[in-house]
Amino acid sequence: KGYAAHAASGPITPFTFTRRAAGPNDVEIDIQYAGICHSDIHTVRDEWGPANYPLVPGHEIGGKVVFVGSKVTNAKVGDTAGVGCMVDSCRTCKKCVSGDEQYCATGFVGTYGANFKYAHCEEYNEQGGAKSQGGYSQRIVVDQKFVLLIPSNLDLAGATPLMCAGITVYSLTPIDTHTHT
Repeated sequence: KGYAAHAASGPITPFTFTRRAAGPNDVEIDIQYAGICHSDIHTVRDEWGPANYPLVPGHEIGGKVVFVGSKVTNAKVGDTAGVGCMVDSCRTCKKCVSGDEQYCATGFVGTYGANFKYAHCEEYNEQGGAKSQGGYSQRIVVDQKFVLLIPSNLDLAGATPLMCAGITVYSLTPIDTHTHT
């Protein structure tokens, strides 16, 4: 369950949808906070290109881990975790292999409004892949590669917006720009 926009104007309303079952590399998070970013508003209003309605926005996600797959190595049930603006990438290009998935040569999969376009995704299909739905919902299932642990001593309400703004600033820090060529 979540809250979705169904058109460029009008309210965001309750919406029932199905997330995929968590697999061996997945982390399932019970969402406790989802920030409101300006890009959520622009996307819902269809101001940045065609929106893929119904659309559950939200890419500043924070909550508690409630399930980890058998191959997950970076999280455990009970951890505090977050998800930012992407939930997948090709994983094979030079940037993805070096840990810079935001610069994926064929484009990352956004947390909402995108199609899971890579064959390694559970949501992939030959018609373009299932649509990603964001954090204005109860839970999210994400591959461990796109889950960030949040220290338990941080206030989750305050840390959740950092899943966007903090990552953006970190990605663009001058000290690191030489690696993004």
